[in-house]
Amino acid sequence: MPVQLILCVETNKRADTDSVYISETIRHWYQLNNRIKLSKVYMNTKSRYCSKAVEKEIAEKSKAFTIGDTKVIYCIDTDQYEKSIEHKKEFHNIRQYCEEHHYDLIWFCHDIEEVFLGKKVLDSQKKQEAALFRRKRKIEAVHSDSLSCRGIQSGASNILNILDQYLSRKTANVL
Repeated sequence: MPVQLILCVETNKRADTDSVYISETIRHWYQLNNRIKLSKVYMNTKSRYCSKAVEKEIAEKSKAFTIGDTKVIYCIDTDQYEKSIEHKKEFHNIRQYCEEHHYDLIWFCHDIEEVFLGKKVLDSQKKQEAALFRRKRKIEAVHSDSLSCRGIQSGASNILNILDQYLSRKTANVL
């Protein structure tokens, strides 16, 4: 059965940096075919996770996909959740919102650049670093263990755990 994955990302359409890492992950580890549709919702910032505009766009994309199931996946940085009460509360609220709406939650600790590049990146450098990541095929050096974590830990994510529910892994990628 066809499936649409709606990926709700923190970035905006113009920068679209998060999508580079997510799409490289999907392309590297999973088999794609015409029965899988990947759609994006740009939240511009994670604080807009439950905004009317984001909810409306999810509803429109879901309604437009009439040939199969739609799954909504939020892709969120944990930020400094272990040091900042505000970040911890925001992440908790997003997690709870996803549970209440039966959405999946992909988290990146502390942010997507730390997971894929192993370092913090200044906002002004994010677009350039993402492009370099894609161009130099740096996804090939990312170990699947750091993308398959059950519990939140620095420099890690649960992205493969979530995507494994909907996509079939390529057999050759066993890093």
